[in-house]
Amino acid sequence: MKKSLILVIVMIMLVVAGCSNSNAGNSGKSDNVTNLTMWSMESRNKNIIEASIAEFNKANADIQIKAEFFEDEALKTKMKVAIAGNQLPDLITYWSGETFDTLVANNMLGDITQQLNADVAFKDDVLNGGLETFAYDEKNYGIPVLFSGVSLWYNKQIFADNNLTPPATFDELLTVVDSLNENDIIPISVSGKDRWPVLHWYSYLAERVGGTEPFELAKSGEADFTQESFVQAGELLKELAIDHKGFVNGFLGLDYAAAETLFTTGRAAMYLQGEWAMDAFLDDEISKDIGFVTFPTVEGGKGSTNVYHGGFGVGMAVSAKANQDAAYKAIRFLTDSAQRKEINEGANISPMKTAGLEEANMHPLSFEYDTAISENLDGFFSYYDQSLDAKRADQFLNVVGAIVSQSDSNVAEELAKVKK
Repeated sequence: MKKSLILVIVMIMLVVAGCSNSNAGNSGKSDNVTNLTMWSMESRNKNIIEASIAEFNKANADIQIKAEFFEDEALKTKMKVAIAGNQLPDLITYWSGETFDTLVANNMLGDITQQLNADVAFKDDVLNGGLETFAYDEKNYGIPVLFSGVSLWYNKQIFADNNLTPPATFDELLTVVDSLNENDIIPISVSGKDRWPVLHWYSYLAERVGGTEPFELAKSGEADFTQESFVQAGELLKELAIDHKGFVNGFLGLDYAAAETLFTTGRAAMYLQGEWAMDAFLDDEISKDIGFVTFPTVEGGKGSTNVYHGGFGVGMAVSAKANQDAAYKAIRFLTDSAQRKEINEGANISPMKTAGLEEANMHPLSFEYDTAISENLDGFFSYYDQSLDAKRADQFLNVVGAIVSQSDSNVAEELAKVKK
């Protein structure tokens, strides 16, 4: 009887222990340790972030982070599977925009408003618009990790050799393009195969023509993309790409790496990209020949040269299923200026007011770019393909491709194809 009773007690204990482990939750709590999984698209800064994670794990024996890093498209694919199965990682570094908002709307991300409100000094140090970018119904769901600003990069040596001045207006841009073509120099390198680099050109022209309001109206459904400013922007893009042959020959089949190489080897005079492009400049001899200007104005347009295409495009968030206190502690540590100092001293722009950057640690071009944006930034407008829902984003990418590839394309008819 005693042996039977002992056996029953042991079996009950095993069952209870099994139930305890099976209810560990998404954060995988075991042995009083909360294990947090993390996915990030910041693969180029992997070593720096892994060092921060190691520092956090060493200082927090009860919370351990394990991270995986992915290239952009690989993470997007992995996220689609995770969203379908409601199996997000505990921590995620992801793009702002429609997909992020969808995650919030479907209760898949944790609300960090209360933690941020209690963390006043940190909250107040985020640049204006940073937390708002990752807010939904006035609640916070993410912390920005960088600010992005797209500029027109140019080769100073090519411009000097051809007595050219960096264009401040669209008309000046066309004049520069014509002169470069006459001298058998590729005016602009752009990846048409990836589509979004061409969309940068269109988006900037649309903002310089009509300001930011038309896009906000179209995004919300109060208007569509056949508004006059969008049509005019399409005509200007067509004029640049087709009539003046501004883009490198065969650009529609050119991928990002090939387009970048044309510029970094001095074969193309101009290149429209964000601060991430500096990665290809900074450690190369050509960096001394690289300059930048804000995107040109359009005569009679409403847009300002100090309004950049970009914004707070990437932020860090936590899964709604994660241990919220542990997860916030982790992202608060990883987004702190001290942890991201080395990243922001490279080809990045800090989203914080007090980034703690040291000019002595920075490449002159990187410091010049960071300083120019922080001193002149009046505002920003988001990437169209990230701001719109997936359906309209893909339609827009296709439509812009059609506009620049067909001399007889009807811009208004093409833009009418972008609809919910």
